[in-house]
Amino acid sequence: PIGKHKILYVDTEQSKFHCKRVLSRILQLAGLPLNQHPKNLEFLSLRGYATKERLRKIEEAIYDIEELGLVIIDGIRDLAHDINSPSESTDIITKLMQWTDERKIHIHTVLHLNKGDDNTRGHLGTELNNKAETVLQITKNEFDKNISSIILSAASKLLAGKILNVLLFQLMKTGCLK
Repeated sequence: PIGKHKILYVDTEQSKFHCKRVLSRILQLAGLPLNQHPKNLEFLSLRGYATKERLRKIEEAIYDIEELGLVIIDGIRDLAHDINSPSESTDIITKLMQWTDERKIHIHTVLHLNKGDDNTRGHLGTELNNKAETVLQITKNEFDKNISSIILSAASKLLAGKILNVLLFQLMKTGCLK
C-alpha cells in the first residue's frame, strides 16, 4: 500500500543461525548488500517462545511498526497448540483478519503441506485456504533444489475471479450475455 514500505518477517521455527541464512537469501534474491540490514525490514525469530507468546509478539510488532505494509509469518502452524482445533484455528484466522483491517496490511503465511498429498495441514490449513485471497504452492525441483516452482492453487479467490472474468467475457463476446 502507498506509504507502507516496511516489511515484518516472522520465523516461528528456525534457529537464529538458520534465520540469518534466510535473511541472507532474501537480501541476495533482492540484489541488496549482504553486509547491511535493510531499513524497511524487521525480522523476528520466535522459536524460543511459547505458542501464545509468539502470537502476542507478532501483534505487538504489527501495531508498533510504522509504515508497515507486509507481514510474512513463516510457520503459522506454530501459533496453534492443535492444528486440528476448529476453535483455535478460527481464533487465529480472526486475528489475521483483524490485523489486516485495522492496520491496512497484507499478511502472507507459510504452512507446509501434508506429507503424501497436496493438502494444507489440519483445520488451520483448511481455514487459511477458505479465507485467503491467493494461495500459492511452492515446490522444490526434484533435480535442482535451488529451483522452485510456484503454482496458483485452485483455492485462490484470485484464480476463481480470473476464471469468472474470462467466462463472462466469452459469454458477452458470443452474445449469450448482454
